[in-house]
Amino acid sequence: MAISKYLFAQFYDVLNYCVEHKVKPYRLETAGRCTGATLEIGAGTGANIPYFKNVSSLSMVEPDKHMRMKLKNKYKSDLKSITLINSAGENLNLEDNYFDCVCTTLTLCMVENPEKVISEVYRVLKPGGSFYFYEHVLSKKNFGKSFQDKLNPFWKYFTTGCNLNRDIGSLFNMQTFRKLSINQFDLEFPFGISIPNIVGKATK
Repeated sequence: MAISKYLFAQFYDVLNYCVEHKVKPYRLETAGRCTGATLEIGAGTGANIPYFKNVSSLSMVEPDKHMRMKLKNKYKSDLKSITLINSAGENLNLEDNYFDCVCTTLTLCMVENPEKVISEVYRVLKPGGSFYFYEHVLSKKNFGKSFQDKLNPFWKYFTTGCNLNRDIGSLFNMQTFRKLSINQFDLEFPFGISIPNIVGKATK
């Protein structure tokens, strides 16, 4: 697994490049809307860094050492103003009620326990703080669900942990966010491929 994580990190930016034209609007809707003291969980190689233009401080959580190394190499000049944290999202060693905004993009599919990550987001957000998220999710269609379930073991292995078949939107009901807005839609790709996604905002 260590070797596969290393290889995945090396090709991660190439894979992102192939879909970035589709994903960019949702980075703007999430990272692009963050203000004040901001935390990103699942920073990866730093794809969202150019979109955090309105934050007063930026802390980035990334548990994978290979991803952190690529992020450091890509954004050397920016790291003076960024706090990069080696931590899992399920167990943040951060203060309660501290951040104005928290952001995840294509992260809750990868973590071991997405419910615990959302719980930690709620804990570290200030009252009135905003959680912006963008994720791919379980299809609402029976055929789509069945296809995702069958493909998931292979996809999870290839991507070192990404789950295609998580109903992430429903997990927000387990936290007492004061306001919750979720938009579900399909990203369309060539050859008739469509991937269900959600983008949204939860307010503590």
